[in-house]
Amino acid sequence: MSILHSYTQQEKHLLRRLAGSIIGASEPLNLPGADEENIFGELLRRVERKGELRQGMADFFAEFGGIEAVASLIDADFKTLMEIVQKKQHMFLATVVVLVTQSYYQNAEVLRALNKHDGPPFPRGNDLEQGDWSLLDPVKNRAPLFRGC
Repeated sequence: MSILHSYTQQEKHLLRRLAGSIIGASEPLNLPGADEENIFGELLRRVERKGELRQGMADFFAEFGGIEAVASLIDADFKTLMEIVQKKQHMFLATVVVLVTQSYYQNAEVLRALNKHDGPPFPRGNDLEQGDWSLLDPVKNRAPLFRGC
């Protein structure tokens, strides 16, 4: 399967609008929205790995006239629909919110704008406070645990 090609243009357009409505751009903070090209590209890569999400999207938006109808809404109507949609509990929406936030907060541009560095906290010279290693003694001294077949 070629990545980024299983979703139709309308589905991608709807996902982009949905991502932008979940995390919008902030001019005062100089932060892009989740619909920005790089962030949305990462979101699409994540969405492609979730095979069931495409059917979930179709099921979720069927109540509102289907993907084609929702994707073609003007901005004001789309915003109104998103206010209604955010009150619904649906696996599709919950999954998309998680994927959007992961894609957004792992973006290097967003992290720089938030004065955070991307990557692990170590080995950048951060000190790790030493704890009490004796707390691990009961675990180290217990008999091995094996799972029976």
